[in-house]
Amino acid sequence: MNTAPSAARAEVEALKRAAAEAAVQMVENDMVVGLGSGSTAAFAVEALARRHRQGLHFVGIPTSEHTATQASAAGIPLTSFSEHLQIDLTIDGADEVERGTLNLIKGRGGALLHEKIVAAASHRLAIIVDGSKMVDRLGAGNSLPVEVVAFGIEATRESLEVLGASARPRISSGHPFVTDSGNRILDCDFGRINDPARLEERIGRIVGVVESGLFIGRADPVFVADAAGVHRLYSARAHRGSPPILVIMGVSGSGKSTIAEELSARLGWLFEEGDSLHPEANIAKMHAGIPLTDADRLPWLERVAAWIDGQRAKRQPGIITCSALKRTYRQIIIGDRPQVRLVYLRGGRDLLAEHLSGRHGHFFPPELLRSQIDTLEEPDPGEEPLTVDLNAPAAQVADAIIRLLGQSATISEGAAALHSEGARMP
Repeated sequence: MNTAPSAARAEVEALKRAAAEAAVQMVENDMVVGLGSGSTAAFAVEALARRHRQGLHFVGIPTSEHTATQASAAGIPLTSFSEHLQIDLTIDGADEVERGTLNLIKGRGGALLHEKIVAAASHRLAIIVDGSKMVDRLGAGNSLPVEVVAFGIEATRESLEVLGASARPRISSGHPFVTDSGNRILDCDFGRINDPARLEERIGRIVGVVESGLFIGRADPVFVADAAGVHRLYSARAHRGSPPILVIMGVSGSGKSTIAEELSARLGWLFEEGDSLHPEANIAKMHAGIPLTDADRLPWLERVAAWIDGQRAKRQPGIITCSALKRTYRQIIIGDRPQVRLVYLRGGRDLLAEHLSGRHGHFFPPELLRSQIDTLEEPDPGEEPLTVDLNAPAAQVADAIIRLLGQSATISEGAAALHSEGARMP
């Protein structure tokens, strides 16, 4: 008898269990806890049931009928949105987790609508996965589930295919799969998803679509278990002030706008082109090849600061480009705003000149590069900049920034530790 498949399954289950055990340590007394769906989330429900028996007081809101049945049988007290509109913490699994951004694909189990409702109502969404679920880009290895109403499903499917998907209805036991809400699932193969936030928005505009399995900017933290141990990953939102606002600084030619657009696509955060906030008089001066004075820049910097404060007031993350060459300029736009993080794009003169020579239609002429370099005061450590060298394509620079924004920590080590943890589980 071949025992390899069962041994491999046991290994994966041990990893899932270890990740779940780490995540449930976040639950504190008197919390409202969202209970996810699927095989990995089931381990979290088991662990929570044990903590409840040991005296931890909390109530759960399940994301599926299956989870509700499991939780009730395990003695976990359940509640509903009629009693609690806000959830302190949800623990759930995922089908794919994108490295760096921690964007997700969920819904293989068919509960994606309920899972997203619960996630949206949660102060924090902790995701638990084994290492095989980590990917460089979403969609490369899994289809994207989209929940749709049954009526007109053929038309809805066609609209999804117009967006580039290969869509197929999900079948279970020879019949169309029906969700807990009475809807259907279309599994859509988009291939590699480079702009998940825009795709989520476009799918959401299709009449007949209820919800998609794209979870953008919602996970924090993610617990990943692999042979090296359990790792706790924090998203780019993990920041000294939240939600974060990035100021992408650097001299002209550093590729601020291109990199900011790439970050916006990956993270799903609003992007503002800082140059568009210049007064007309400044633009005319630069068109004429005349360097701006500090007095010229002041109203522009104040507009940049106002945009940042607008995002802060809305409690929304954002990305804005601004050359911010001097410390005095950065004091105006950043100052004591804890949410703002400075990203410095650092490049040599020859590289910047090469970038400028390939740029057409911009009001900044290449001959002003010298004045910008002369004006530049590089950020010092006290400004806590994220400094990235411009020695790679924009997509790779954006990847580096996302990695710097996030954090990770190993909270248990080694496959042996995972197996021993799993052996102690009931």
